[in-house]
Amino acid sequence: MKRLLCLFALSSCDASTDQVRRTFPVEVVVVPPSAPTDSGWTVSDVSGQASFASLRFFAGRVLVTRRLDLTSWLVASAHAHPGHYEAGAALAEVLEPLVVDLSGRAVSPWGPASAVTGSYGSAELGWAMGVRVQGAATRGAQTVRFDTGLLTPQRPLTAIAFEHEVTTAPGRVRLTLDLGVMLSRIDLERTLATADARGVVTFDRASQAFNGFDRGVTDTTAYRFTWQPD
Repeated sequence: MKRLLCLFALSSCDASTDQVRRTFPVEVVVVPPSAPTDSGWTVSDVSGQASFASLRFFAGRVLVTRRLDLTSWLVASAHAHPGHYEAGAALAEVLEPLVVDLSGRAVSPWGPASAVTGSYGSAELGWAMGVRVQGAATRGAQTVRFDTGLLTPQRPLTAIAFEHEVTTAPGRVRLTLDLGVMLSRIDLERTLATADARGVVTFDRASQAFNGFDRGVTDTTAYRFTWQPD
């Protein structure tokens, strides 16, 4: 209840009185994969959409730890994930939905954030329809055209790092969507599906490939927030 009240106030329940209300633009840019996936596939010709319902910023900072991620084929690799996290005071929000074209490379505006000044520590993304990606993946002499199918996470993605002291100085927040992280855990040999008449393999939702896609989309390191001064 305390957090909900803070969301309405867009300030900390314990905040000092020198906070100033302001707005700042939020924009989104997509970067394609720049390295092979964990299982050695090089992904190209990426298209698709990511659909968000909301964006919120909080004072709580993210403590990143490392954990050992045992994949379903028992190959161990380390991935960053949030440690102990408390969202803290709500400081800004964008409540209008956004659909991002994952094939685009231009900066796309999301909208103005209703905000207050203060020490920002983290962000939260709310989902609308979710994420779906199409592309081609090559490993050795093998190339697979794929469609991940639609993934709609059931909960907002929390504890995304964004540390910045927001003052009244002009600037904007940029969200970078890293497709390399989103697709890093997919293995095109584990889709539980065959190519359709178009030659496209659509992941079975029970497959390890879809599970890997789920884990990539919900990896907070796939979303990088930075402050861009004007």
